[in-house]
Amino acid sequence: MTDPRTPPWPPDSRYLRTGDLLIDLRYRRVNCGGVEVELPQRLFDLLALLMAEPHTLHGRAELFARLWPGLVVEDANLTQNMWLLRKALGEPRKGWIRTVAKGGYVFEPPGPVEWFAELPAPAGPPASTPADPPAEPVPDVATATDTDEVAAAQPAAAVATESSVESPVESAPAIRPSTSVQPRWRRWARPAAWAAAAIALLAVAGALLWFRDSATAGTGATAVARPLAVALIEVEDRANATRWPVKLLREWLRWKLGSLPEVTLMTEADLAADGESSSPKVVFLSSGIAAGDASQVLIRARFHDQGREQRLEVKGPVSQVPAMVDTLSQQVMAKLVPGRADAWPALNLAAPAARRYADAVEAIDRRDWIAAAAISNEVVRQAPRFGLARMQLARAQSRLAQATSAIEQMQVAIESTKPVPAEVEESMRAEALAMDPRRHQQAREAYAKLVARYPAQSSYALQYAQLLSQTGELQQAMSRLSTPDWDHKPMGTRVARLLLISEIHQLMGEPERMREYARSAERITREAGAGWELEHGNALLMIAVADTLQYKERADVGQYEHAAKRLEAAGNRTRALYARFLAEATVAPGAASTARMQTLLAQARAGGYRRLEIDILARAAAQHFNAGDLPGYRRLLEEALMVTHDSGDVLIGHRLAMALLIEDIVGARLDSAAERLRQLRKAGLQGRWVVDLAHFDAALSSMHGRYAYAVAVLDGAEREIARLPAGGAGESRARIACLRAEARLPLGDLQEARSDWLRCAASEQQSTLVSPLVGRAHTEWLGGDKEAAAELLGRAQTALAALGDSPEGAEAAMDIATLLTRTGAFAESDRLYQRALPVMRAAQYHWLVAGAETGLAENAAARGDWATSRRFGAQARSKLPADAWSLTSRLDLLDIVAALAVDDKQRAAALASALHAQAQRGGDRLTQMELHSLMPHGIVAADCSRNHRDSMTASTGMRGASLAWLQPKSPLAAEPALETLSP
Repeated sequence: MTDPRTPPWPPDSRYLRTGDLLIDLRYRRVNCGGVEVELPQRLFDLLALLMAEPHTLHGRAELFARLWPGLVVEDANLTQNMWLLRKALGEPRKGWIRTVAKGGYVFEPPGPVEWFAELPAPAGPPASTPADPPAEPVPDVATATDTDEVAAAQPAAAVATESSVESPVESAPAIRPSTSVQPRWRRWARPAAWAAAAIALLAVAGALLWFRDSATAGTGATAVARPLAVALIEVEDRANATRWPVKLLREWLRWKLGSLPEVTLMTEADLAADGESSSPKVVFLSSGIAAGDASQVLIRARFHDQGREQRLEVKGPVSQVPAMVDTLSQQVMAKLVPGRADAWPALNLAAPAARRYADAVEAIDRRDWIAAAAISNEVVRQAPRFGLARMQLARAQSRLAQATSAIEQMQVAIESTKPVPAEVEESMRAEALAMDPRRHQQAREAYAKLVARYPAQSSYALQYAQLLSQTGELQQAMSRLSTPDWDHKPMGTRVARLLLISEIHQLMGEPERMREYARSAERITREAGAGWELEHGNALLMIAVADTLQYKERADVGQYEHAAKRLEAAGNRTRALYARFLAEATVAPGAASTARMQTLLAQARAGGYRRLEIDILARAAAQHFNAGDLPGYRRLLEEALMVTHDSGDVLIGHRLAMALLIEDIVGARLDSAAERLRQLRKAGLQGRWVVDLAHFDAALSSMHGRYAYAVAVLDGAEREIARLPAGGAGESRARIACLRAEARLPLGDLQEARSDWLRCAASEQQSTLVSPLVGRAHTEWLGGDKEAAAELLGRAQTALAALGDSPEGAEAAMDIATLLTRTGAFAESDRLYQRALPVMRAAQYHWLVAGAETGLAENAAARGDWATSRRFGAQARSKLPADAWSLTSRLDLLDIVAALAVDDKQRAAALASALHAQAQRGGDRLTQMELHSLMPHGIVAADCSRNHRDSMTASTGMRGASLAWLQPKSPLAAEPALETLSP
């Protein structure tokens, strides 16, 4: 024993016995009910300690001091070792070790502990203890020295699907030969608001969803009441040079078994967490050099089946290891799932590729996707027909946002792994769809079918819920994850569910609930200890993100580094890199932060980590935007978009394209905007994407004077919203109402515009504080209610102060200035335009600059300063395409007034006729009525009849639709019969 105190038995005692448990102290063997079981050194010492002091409460601190003297050991190691000891003793005897909450453990055997110098006569099972099946062998978790424990830092028995570098529980050496002992075991032109919305998924709020480490990837579940639970455990010494064969065997078996709907795969960490409530079939896998012949490799699989030990073994030269693994896997499958007679593909790779593949497996276990992708690429070059390596390469590339490559690799993998059972191929094809961002709807449908067919299969259910959240069905995803049956899944599945629910609350904008679920996952994984380091790091990272979302700059940025260190210690450099990016994304930019971000960018590019590369570029773009460097903002967005084209991540590409579409619109690059819009329509987007596209389509159409079309498009978008989940629908409807109200005014639909402006005011965005007030004021001015218009305009001017000198404030100032011109407040209007111009020029927002210059031209014309008016008008026209109706029509009206001012009747009539005809074609009643206020009937070619003019005024109610504020000096005067509203 490690503990130096003297045991109660005499020095010459060799055997200890209690009930049907017999211990050989000399050879450190344990016999449970007639079945011999070898225990690793630490477990044997633990058992001997307990037998030396039965019916005694052993505190955890005491046990640590006696079993790991002088070492710093994680608390979870004792829990795990105690679980393993109970497992070794067998079902009837595990109750002998009682856990005392917050106290420790008590060993309570059914009788006294006896000691003997000679082998005692066999003892039957105690009367109160039913006969038990043979105890399962326990993996050897000892190492040569205690100092090696901290250096190796591995969980008890080499973990099959979770790799640790923090736990000091020892890894197992190769099985010793034995003959008698069994082996072990916006609104559109609100640039800031819309730009922020367009790249929301490129900021901290969406970071985690883009990089999910699935704890249940490749794990199957069952559609029947009693699933076959299987744990594949490697029993190996990490120093063993022949460990690679057992890793190959484990992965080959894990793929086959985990693909079957009637099998649930468990990890060793699951076993330690759920050991007392689960009864999995534990398969111990090992490999080593054959005794007496260093040229021969032994590969073994051992497990209990129907009460009997199954020992399967193959032996041969190193060059034949892949073939031997294939043979042994077939034998294991035949024993574990005898009712299946499925054909599986041959293991197509040579020994050198298999050795390298073992390194890929270790990176996959750590979920270090950068390393996994790099090594797997080497493997598939060496073994192009090895379908499993291609599949795992595809998964790693998918997580690195190398979607194009991932899709290609997955398609090859599907073909390379034939023949497989029909349900396995169906599952692989569904996974291939999920890797393609353009086909998530189809992937969702595919997984819906799988879930319906296999309702208890955890991996399908989790993937389906994830796809529901990615396609906007957040409530439906939550419903899928809220059924009671999740409580009965293995711990890995339960933790994955908690983290996914946390992410969904993030998408819902609920940081409190996000934190709640992340904390639950953090607590569970922290208490579970060894084997759960990656999940614990992910939970810590999500807590940090939740705090950032809720508390902004008051959040503790240090949490990110804490999570990064935890992830890095567990071997996941990829996730740790992302955690450090999130930390930098939350701090104020500066020289040091910029330098660190450049380092991260270089690392991301070197590792092919396209998602992180995109996120860093987007974050840098946001910094340029916030600093007012809009050209730099657009440049970085374009660069990020190019990366998405290279990576094949079309969904993020669409979001970036929408952000750049806004920039095209406010930059008066209307042809470019139209082309981006066409491309986005062509992509066949669905859900909220349809609503966003309709918004941009309507905005662009209104700029071209197609107002009726814009209203129809927005009506359609509102119908689409009704079919989507409720989350965020109110804000979407408010934005639609803002733009639709603007489109209704030129159409003369004042009543509906009033209704829309009220709905627009429901927006919670600060950038829309002024817009509905100015819109309502303009509507009432056109309707002839000057008092209501003045009151609303005053409120808008008050609200303007809250927006400051931001692009949103500059644009809101322009909206107010345009209406102030109509009221005759030209000086104040000039001031606001001049306030906005520098901001818009710096941002190169040419559409908005042209709008301000058009307004300044109108003010100069109203004062009779035609030279200034012409200058500003020419500047505005130089920035606009010919078909930019909403501004060019105002400039055309100024040209008509200028012609009237110099008594050029012929030019004025010609210009007015052309403008009137175009306004009629586009249904722009406001422009027609403003022309009517300038030109008597009979002057304009193809003019409306007198009755039609009067009817238009009556039907629209636009008694204020007049250009009287321009006060034209002309022999032509508007007809007195036409009601106008002078300022």
